[in-house]
Amino acid sequence: MGISEAAEVGRGFSGLALRGLQVGHQGLQSAFSTFCDRWSWGVRALVQDGNEVAQRLGLSAGLYHDMEQYAIGTFKDVANAAVGDPHASDQQVENQSWSQMMQKDNPDYSGQSWQKAGQNMANTWKQEGRDVAEGPMGINKAIADATGQGQRFSQAENQVFGPPPAPPSGQ
Repeated sequence: MGISEAAEVGRGFSGLALRGLQVGHQGLQSAFSTFCDRWSWGVRALVQDGNEVAQRLGLSAGLYHDMEQYAIGTFKDVANAAVGDPHASDQQVENQSWSQMMQKDNPDYSGQSWQKAGQNMANTWKQEGRDVAEGPMGINKAIADATGQGQRFSQAENQVFGPPPAPPSGQ
């Protein structure tokens, strides 16, 4: 074991032991030797504890980093769903910076745009209500038509859901 390897595991203090002639007194030499041995074991224990703490913190730091990246990605997905590119995948959104994500398309937040969006949502919900009332594959409406009650069925739909929604512009 070399000097640097010995230091890494908290050893090497036993090399400080002096002979009796170097110290000048046998009792002092014995006390210094005992001190070096104890110091070596104490430093070794501290180095091992430090390595263990560093290892645990290193693993925890990586875990915290992963969780932070997951949370940021989730927030980006939510923000993108609200105001971003509806065609971007979660992975594409998570790989973008916040500024890149928000600068993609300059969305139209004008009053006219909000009014049009509200109208589209209202039409969608009206159509959904009609779809539920008419049943799977229009079976309820077909039965009403077959029994001569089609006119009353349509009147009831119009009363509950309003007039049928106009098809979206451009179709």
